[in-house]
Amino acid sequence: MSDNTFDFESGSLSLDFANTMNWHASEKPEEGLNQYSDLIAWGQAAGLVSAEIADRLHSWAIEQPVEALRIYHFAIRVREALYRIFSNRYAGQPIPEEDLAILNSVVRDAMAHLQLTPLGGEIHWEWAPEIAGTNLILWPVARSAAELLTSTRASLVRECEDDRGCGYLFIDQSKNHSRRWCSMESCGNRAKARRHYSRIQST
Repeated sequence: MSDNTFDFESGSLSLDFANTMNWHASEKPEEGLNQYSDLIAWGQAAGLVSAEIADRLHSWAIEQPVEALRIYHFAIRVREALYRIFSNRYAGQPIPEEDLAILNSVVRDAMAHLQLTPLGGEIHWEWAPEIAGTNLILWPVARSAAELLTSTRASLVRECEDDRGCGYLFIDQSKNHSRRWCSMESCGNRAKARRHYSRIQST
């Protein structure tokens, strides 16, 4: 999967990660992260890892293929947990305890690897040096999810309402907070055309 196909328009890093599965709410979702290398490519496209670190992660995966596969599967579990957490919240359904436990496990790991670092006369948060596995990718994703869930923006998280099961998650930043679809160019136009057709049929 080319990094040019990754979408980073949701308004949140955690939602961008959840959206790496296309047609998430349909009967036939389309996987966007098919292997460990795709996970690295997404992290690089998201600006979470440099080209140098990406190369080191690829080399590590060649040397530790079993561990790389294990971490890849865990990343997918985290991705699916994030999707269900935000999807359920939008639908007014209870958040699965198991999914919240998965997120919490990564959040705890992430917080244990944050450190305060001086930069430009100010103090900033910085990730401690660590490249093993996908930590540098999952840590900021989990932190983003935690910050979003505990902020006022959580009430603005939406899921595309296309009846085919688009499932795209996004933060509604429209003026009147009435956005319902991933975009008007795709699912929005289809819904508009269906409404128009229904009106014609009823006359």
